[in-house]
Amino acid sequence: MDCWTLLELPDDADERSIKRSYAKRLKTTRPDEDAEGFQRLREAYERALQLARWREDETDDGCAEPVAAALPGDNLQAWSGLVEMSPPLAPMPAAAVAPTPAQALLKGLTLENLPQRWPEAQARECAQDFQNLLLEHCCKHPEQRAPLIDWAVRHLDWLTPWQSLSMSETQQRSLVDALLSYYRQALEEQLQANQERAFLALLTQYSERPWLQIFDHRLQWQSTVLILLNEQQWSVPLFERVCQVFGWDEQRGAIPEPAWIWQQLVQRCEQEAFYQDLQHKLQQEHSWAPEVLAAQLLAKPLSPRQQRNLTRGFTQNEWQACQQLAQTLTWRFPQLIERLPQSDVFYWQKFMPQSSTTGETWVRAWLGIALALTLFFIQERHDPPLHAAILAALGGWLAAVLGLLALTAWNALALRMLDLDLWLSERLIPKSLHRPPYRRLLRHGIPFLALMALFASLLGLLGMLTYLGFTLIGVLHHKRIGQVSEAFRLKHPWLSVLHWSHFSPWQPVFLLLMVGVIHACQVFYPAFPLTRLLPG
Repeated sequence: MDCWTLLELPDDADERSIKRSYAKRLKTTRPDEDAEGFQRLREAYERALQLARWREDETDDGCAEPVAAALPGDNLQAWSGLVEMSPPLAPMPAAAVAPTPAQALLKGLTLENLPQRWPEAQARECAQDFQNLLLEHCCKHPEQRAPLIDWAVRHLDWLTPWQSLSMSETQQRSLVDALLSYYRQALEEQLQANQERAFLALLTQYSERPWLQIFDHRLQWQSTVLILLNEQQWSVPLFERVCQVFGWDEQRGAIPEPAWIWQQLVQRCEQEAFYQDLQHKLQQEHSWAPEVLAAQLLAKPLSPRQQRNLTRGFTQNEWQACQQLAQTLTWRFPQLIERLPQSDVFYWQKFMPQSSTTGETWVRAWLGIALALTLFFIQERHDPPLHAAILAALGGWLAAVLGLLALTAWNALALRMLDLDLWLSERLIPKSLHRPPYRRLLRHGIPFLALMALFASLLGLLGMLTYLGFTLIGVLHHKRIGQVSEAFRLKHPWLSVLHWSHFSPWQPVFLLLMVGVIHACQVFYPAFPLTRLLPG
């Protein structure tokens, strides 16, 4: 189908008829409803304009009248000049050319007097010349260009298919860029003044201009607004209203270009929404919800005493809320940390009470080291069992105290490497072990290796295997002996150990078996590496 059939025009239609027909069909063929139909209509319109302008240029060239050759007898003065029979005539002074009505109206033109001069141009029947000179004036005077173009697009339908003047693609591109820059500057001033209501009103007003309903112009306009939002500060409700104005919806796939800027704005919107929710929780001073208390601890400026007072009554729920909030800030919204009073979002862990199993850990470490020392003294010094047990109890107590001091220092150091510890734990510890009590590779792995090295130095390979097997049974076997309340375990750690609380029934069996094996090896096969770390 050729362009004339699609536009329903004869082959000799002029440029004005082509633009009117295109504007009429543009009402029924919208780019957002029928993209392919709009593309065919646009190509037909451009082809028809090109043919009409070629026809007009050929007509102008063919109508030029040839200049008649002057005969020698008809112009004696010319012949006398050629043969130098008479002196040349003095040139006549050029008469002053009077300005045309359109040129007179354009003289001293400003945005203030333009609304009065346009009706005068229509009254003097020089409206078309006036528009052509106005276009030339806009191209030559950049300082006045944008306001004059803005008036022209609102009153003269410039940059639309139904405009009455013809402009080249270079001129059209220059006008579009100047006008979009003018709109952007006005919107930027409203954002910098924090006038979001005025910004939305101005944005809606601009977006309803007829020339911005053209598909290409509207895409360029949306990209301009998108880049502006990426460079300025705004609130979440403002961004949602802008999305409503342009019909942006990520779920429907209606997103503007560039797509990477859109993704940044969406992430920034989620970040601002999260921060506003955080600020809203800070206003709930009389709420005891764990999420509110965690927000106040991390996002509210507090002195060390206020921090201690706030965390004094925290339970496991509040500490868990603090952990979730700190991890969300670290991994999803790290830029928000700059707005918080504490740059270390895990600082609150220093206020966490020690685990209720600390006493039990000390007692178990002492008993394990004392048992290993007893076997060591019997083998190396050949002491009587009772004498060896007494010395081992004293030495185990000293080793356990020193070990717990070293463990406290290591826990403080491990907190500084919490991000690395979490990253390594998630990737190296099997997922089946990710259950309470949660284990971390560095915080718990290093003390475990230190104790395993201690038992290996006392009892060789069998001592190391005993400690390793005892620990693995406790981790992998879920059944436990006895149930002791948390308060009882905190006040009476000795009785909790004697009760074998949270022990697997296979652990004491394995321990007794390995003690017998180690003692038998010490008696019948006291050689490296079973019961000695070093040969000798």
